[in-house]
Amino acid sequence: MNLVFEKISRGINRKDFDCGVDSLNAYLKKYAWQSFKKNVGVTILAFEEDKRNKILGYYTVSMAQIKFEHLPPALSKGLPRYPIPAMRIGRLAVDRYAQAKGVGSTLLRNALQRAVALSSEVGTCAVLVDAINEQAKSFYEHYGFVALNDLPSALVLPIATIAQAYELYE
Repeated sequence: MNLVFEKISRGINRKDFDCGVDSLNAYLKKYAWQSFKKNVGVTILAFEEDKRNKILGYYTVSMAQIKFEHLPPALSKGLPRYPIPAMRIGRLAVDRYAQAKGVGSTLLRNALQRAVALSSEVGTCAVLVDAINEQAKSFYEHYGFVALNDLPSALVLPIATIAQAYELYE
């Protein structure tokens, strides 16, 4: 399935989106546009190529900080002992129609590539996610994310690891 990505805009039909998680549906339908307008979070929508009438999935990104003491020892080596800049994937959801078709992985890949590109312009050391449940946590762990100390649902993946995996780092 070839996906195209675009930022949320006012004219896009969001009311038919259903990922099976009420809070993720409600965010897209009621709050994503407001967050975008207020520059709090940017929601990226995924559509099948040439079919912009059906949102297959989305993710929302914003900036974040990770307290140094929350970083696992393997990730904190060589970093300064103050909050580390990160890009947060606040939400990632796939419509029921598109689940189990690789859309979630493609959404995550797009978000990670966006993070690497951002890191060349703005100090960003990692991508941070807050897993909404155990299924989401397993999804992120499958891609190399590791839990933060004392915050088991918060997971992190270093930008250098992402860039190396996609051969994007210079």
